[in-house]
Amino acid sequence: MQTPTFAEEAVLGGVMANNDAYHDLSSLITAEHFTSPFRARLWAAIRDRLLAGEPADPVTVAELLPDDASEIFDIARNTVTGKTIPTYAGIVRDNWRRREAGRIAQNLLAGAREAEEGAVDTAIAALLSLNSDVTEHEFTGRQAMTMAFDAAHLAYQNGGKLPGITTGLLELDGILGGWHDSDLTIVGGRPAMGKTAFLLGLVEACAAAGFPCGLVSAEQPAIQIGIRRMALASGVGAAVIRSGQFHEDDWGHLSAGMRKSKDSPIWIYDRSAVTLDELIGVARKWKHTHGIKALFVDYAQRITIKGADRVTEVSQVARGLKNLARDLQVPVIALAQVVKGVDTRPGDKRPHAGDLANSDELTREADQILMLYRDDVYNRDSPTPGIVEVLIEKNRHGPTGYKSFRFVPETMAFEDLNRAPGQHWESAA
Repeated sequence: MQTPTFAEEAVLGGVMANNDAYHDLSSLITAEHFTSPFRARLWAAIRDRLLAGEPADPVTVAELLPDDASEIFDIARNTVTGKTIPTYAGIVRDNWRRREAGRIAQNLLAGAREAEEGAVDTAIAALLSLNSDVTEHEFTGRQAMTMAFDAAHLAYQNGGKLPGITTGLLELDGILGGWHDSDLTIVGGRPAMGKTAFLLGLVEACAAAGFPCGLVSAEQPAIQIGIRRMALASGVGAAVIRSGQFHEDDWGHLSAGMRKSKDSPIWIYDRSAVTLDELIGVARKWKHTHGIKALFVDYAQRITIKGADRVTEVSQVARGLKNLARDLQVPVIALAQVVKGVDTRPGDKRPHAGDLANSDELTREADQILMLYRDDVYNRDSPTPGIVEVLIEKNRHGPTGYKSFRFVPETMAFEDLNRAPGQHWESAA
């Protein structure tokens, strides 16, 4: 087998000879995968020039690293080019993975000897991350602008199609552009506003559009989620499903709904009072084993951290969810409770971002904050029965405001007002 030095130098020389090869390797290796500081510096220099749109050959790179010039030219003279470069990159990554696995094992043994709390969970998370895609963390301002221009060009080539994962609601997609990687979205509301129903509609829309997703449910057990899913898919009321008081044609609708949705790429973690470490571990596992593209959480204030007071706990959960979104490069959408003082507020009882319970950190960390409001929950004679307002209180990528949707209590579905009843997430896929 090639030694780490030979494989590393073959990769470095190959990329300097053929700059186009970098883009095939950038998802496999970074500077940290190399065994010597010199080779790590050389890879970083090559990366910086290429991401800035400039050529990276031995001469231009040596200008950046004059103290390493002789070694750079030695590598260039021994360059192996061609289709074998990705193979050598795989050797570099595999060798790094073995070194890291040994380091993680040593840390686990040390933690076990000291009875360190969370040592096993930390080791599991670290081992799972060894198989994750490579993510660069250090960029110049020029590189950031180049990346932004490339993204704009890709959006133009996409013909105006939705850039993110659909919410299943066309009016909401129009404001948010769907869910975007690395974003944390908080959905708040008082009880009876339909938060869980709203979230499950988002889950179904995500899966129906072909995006695998995970749902961490600290509020609803899996069987209740299954009943809600069946109601959404079949159009048969959830109360009818629970009671078994079916009409003759309900069985046909249930069977059709099962055929349509039972194999949707959805993974559910059902546990009350789930800890933040547990949630992160499950999400990392789903990302590695199922390739989830979005994570949904019901709900933020039910996530626990041992030994923390309530405000500190929710603050750490907010930061943990945002960090998880960035680390996994997936959108995280989490429900949140709103303080009960909203119910006794005179006049307008629409909740605001500042009404999120227990923590200002949720407001700070979130990229989007949505609030749900149904006037008919407070007013029996409401002029807008069956209407739910989705209030966009914060949106780092676009406008705020609100949109109104139809809420169907029998199936707990949210629908665009300009669609015929019964058309919801399925039509948005």
